[in-house]
Amino acid sequence: MNVYAPLQSYLAEREEISVVMTYKEIEALLGRKLPPTAYGVHKRQWWANTETHSQALAWLRAKRKARLDVNHDRVTFTSVLASLAPPAVRPIDGMAELHLKGLNSAAKRMLEDIAEEKGVSPEDAAVTLINQSALKRRAATLDWFAANTAISKTSSVDLIRADRDGR
Repeated sequence: MNVYAPLQSYLAEREEISVVMTYKEIEALLGRKLPPTAYGVHKRQWWANTETHSQALAWLRAKRKARLDVNHDRVTFTSVLASLAPPAVRPIDGMAELHLKGLNSAAKRMLEDIAEEKGVSPEDAAVTLINQSALKRRAATLDWFAANTAISKTSSVDLIRADRDGR
C-alpha cells in the first residue's frame, strides 16, 4: 500500500479550493513522520508537483497542487480544477490586473520564492519585481544619458529665463 494514500484520500474528499495543512497534521494523517528530506535544505524539491515523486502523486491524483510555506512548515493544497476557471479582471489605475498564466516554470518558481520570502502573494511579488526592474531600467537610462550627452555650458536658470523671455 502507498504510504501517502491517506493524504490522497483526505485531499480528494475536501471540497474547499485550498486545504492548508501543517507538517504535524500531515504526519498525524499518515500515522508516521515525514522523511528528513521533507524538512531539510532541499524540502522544496520534496514538495514539488512532480509525478516522479510518490508523495506528489498523492496530491496530484487528488487533483491538487502543493505550495510550500517554507517559513511555517505548512503546505497549501490547491484544487487544480479551480485554477482552470478564468481569472477575474479588475482595473487597477487604468490597467488590467496582472495575469501570470504565460510564465514559464522558472519564472513562476522565482515569484513563489519571492512571495514566500516577503510573505505576499505571487501577484504582489510580481508587482515588486516589476517595480524593482523599472527603477533599475530608469537608473540605467539616466546613466546612459549622463555618459553620452554633452554637458551644456548654459545654466538652467539662463535657459529658463530665455524660454520665459521668448514668449
